[in-house]
Amino acid sequence: MQNSSAVLTAHFTKGLNGTIGSIQKATGAPYELIAGTCLAAMSLASQALVEFEYSDGRKSPVSLFNVIVAESGERKTAVFNVVMKEVIEFQRVKLSGYSELYHVYESELQTWNVIQKSILKQIRLNEENGKSHDVEKDKLKLHYINKPQKPKYPKMLYSDATPEAIIQMLSENIGSAGLISHEGGVVFNGRAMRNTPLYNQLWDGGPVDIERKDHRLSIDNCRFSILVLIQRNELSDFFKKHGARILGNGFFARCLWSITTSTQGYRSNNEQEIKDDQVRLEKFQLRIKELLDMTIKAFPKKVLCLSPEAESRLIDYQSAIENFLLEEKSKHEACAGIISKMPENAIRMAALFHFFYDFEGNEISVETFEHATSIIGYYYNQLSQVLTMGTDDDDANKLYHWLLTGPFNRHAPCLAIAKTEARRYVPYQLRDGVRFNKALKALEESGRISIEKLRNTNGSINQVIHINRA
Repeated sequence: MQNSSAVLTAHFTKGLNGTIGSIQKATGAPYELIAGTCLAAMSLASQALVEFEYSDGRKSPVSLFNVIVAESGERKTAVFNVVMKEVIEFQRVKLSGYSELYHVYESELQTWNVIQKSILKQIRLNEENGKSHDVEKDKLKLHYINKPQKPKYPKMLYSDATPEAIIQMLSENIGSAGLISHEGGVVFNGRAMRNTPLYNQLWDGGPVDIERKDHRLSIDNCRFSILVLIQRNELSDFFKKHGARILGNGFFARCLWSITTSTQGYRSNNEQEIKDDQVRLEKFQLRIKELLDMTIKAFPKKVLCLSPEAESRLIDYQSAIENFLLEEKSKHEACAGIISKMPENAIRMAALFHFFYDFEGNEISVETFEHATSIIGYYYNQLSQVLTMGTDDDDANKLYHWLLTGPFNRHAPCLAIAKTEARRYVPYQLRDGVRFNKALKALEESGRISIEKLRNTNGSINQVIHINRA
């Protein structure tokens, strides 16, 4: 499977490609960065309104977990603000109106408490005087049925919060939220990552119970998305400290990981093109707003299933995945868990496309499902780079990625470069001589480069790096 954003372009819907193109013209950001952020916005806006039903009756959320690796200067904040604009504004407006709703609730609750005390007082008097209190008991039952309900707290976006705080808020809010941040270091090195198995439960969509000495937190049927935009060095540091934990507990396998191809040095700014292309972005943002409004009004969930043709294709895909697992599992201990989640992530992707773009009916077509499997294949291929973060192979992969996409490729693919030039311009982390030479040696041993030594007339040696781009 091709490890390129071209896979995404070929298999995304026309509407999504149009939106991504519009944002790319406006920001100059990498395609993969915009794509993953758009998928997260679609997931967050849709997740409370739709679910998928398997042929055996099981139901699944459509929520996605996205982690996108993008270096400083790749316009992460700009993309985040454009794509998440309607979500951010929705939350701002609803939170500003929440205080008024809460004051009304408190007022009604105070009145309710006064009436409750009055009924209880009458029951006590009747009891003391030997009179029946059946009428008052019925009044009390009815009174509790009509107890004022605390308004749902309309907060959807969380970044630096403890897992317990997130559960607390999910039990009190509209039942749909996300761990969403364009400052991934805050998330991965903060409080939010202390209990990743909790996110596994939220991804699965089942009930979550947390027992404490003095209280109990419980939620059921909540929906939760994740979007984290993070720099490579921050994620690498996290893997060094906690990689074994998240690789082993299933959190890693549930995420869609991608590494962006840098656009720095290739950006252009055509104001007229940007203006002409805004209609596609506006249509995307209007759909986000529409779905959020439906969420706050607690619309019933739409239930999607696969068409008979797509169901048959799923069976074939699951068989292919089992064979693929046997081929790949020896490459890394995490591969088996990741591959096992590919069919479910493909179903979620297909359901999300069907619902967000309002495709006809409740059956997901075989074409939509097949496009989704190709997209999930792309995300799996990205993992070869992610899995080496925090290991000795990480520097080699960074260097090879830079050789393929760095500034010497501006006018044509770079096939050879002097070693001294490469060391001068590589990312700053690799300019240390020992790290740079280790990375070169690893690339040479793996066949990704070869090094030619040329003797100058003065007897000195120049080294030229030849890049194998196959």
